[in-house]
Amino acid sequence: MPSVAYWTSALFPEMEAIAGEVALLRRHFRPSVAWGVSPARWLQLSWRRGFGVHPRMHLAFRAVTWALQKAFAINHVFGSLGDWFHLKAARKRPVVLTAACQAKACEKELLQRVDRFVVEWPGARDELLAMGIEPRRIRIIFPPVDTKRFYPSPPPDGPFTVLFASSPERADWLEARGVPCLLEAAAQLPAFRFRLLWRPWGNAYDSVAAAIRERELTNVVLRRGRAPDMAAEYANAHVTIAPFNDATRSKAIPNSLLESLACGRPVLTTPTVGLSQLVRDQRIGTVCDARAESVVDGLRRIQSEWHAMSTAARQTAERWFDARKFVEGYGRVYLEAEGRQGADS
Repeated sequence: MPSVAYWTSALFPEMEAIAGEVALLRRHFRPSVAWGVSPARWLQLSWRRGFGVHPRMHLAFRAVTWALQKAFAINHVFGSLGDWFHLKAARKRPVVLTAACQAKACEKELLQRVDRFVVEWPGARDELLAMGIEPRRIRIIFPPVDTKRFYPSPPPDGPFTVLFASSPERADWLEARGVPCLLEAAAQLPAFRFRLLWRPWGNAYDSVAAAIRERELTNVVLRRGRAPDMAAEYANAHVTIAPFNDATRSKAIPNSLLESLACGRPVLTTPTVGLSQLVRDQRIGTVCDARAESVVDGLRRIQSEWHAMSTAARQTAERWFDARKFVEGYGRVYLEAEGRQGADS
């Protein structure tokens, strides 16, 4: 298998879905490296997590990666169609681009450098086709979940429990992630319990904590920090929720939803989430508008159909999102990209 240089702004595998996907690929395609530019850090030097620099250090980053990328057979940009800086920097080898998030596409000239595009949900393929990208350059590979680590368990005792595990880093992204809508739904469902897991970074936590206090939501638990055992978090909930309303402010298919399905926990999403059509088709939860009343109705439906949805959730995770299929899919894409490069030379 080819050696791969991964270009990404996500460099925390323990907490970022994209970084977790890159880490999984790096374990199978060796030697490999992850590096990128991100405003979230000034300097990160870690072989395991990856090497990251602030945009103000972009000249040094370009100089170093210009030389080092020659050691790898494939350049893989993992993020979105808007990753213009990484596309400009990745020049020496065949290029694969994974659009795991939605963003405004960079100029067409840069996208012409890409040998293979990978999208993580069917709707994204349609968007690429509408942009004039040839079908032969597009592949669909669903994001992975470890079905051995995340497995079904009996429903927890006590109140019907809703888990939110897709916290944004920035306070001005709370609306995009549907957090105000979620809190309003909690106010309308006092008999339900809501558990919000918050990553230990950014400035959004204080805003959410203040909103919970102001509303006197005694049925909402907000916990900040890294969760060492996410499987246990799903085991202590009945459903996982992602009431997003802005596709550019989140991953199209959040890790929390995939892990929830593998654990036999139904999900509630909005049409903004890339998983929404599969949720409808497979009856593994509900799809609702990003309004409190719609969320309340969706949660009540899941509560009434929980056992059937739970069984379907696990089956769907095994069928569509098994990590082995993810790795095998990228193995084929890398070989295709190398083949095109050779043919075009």
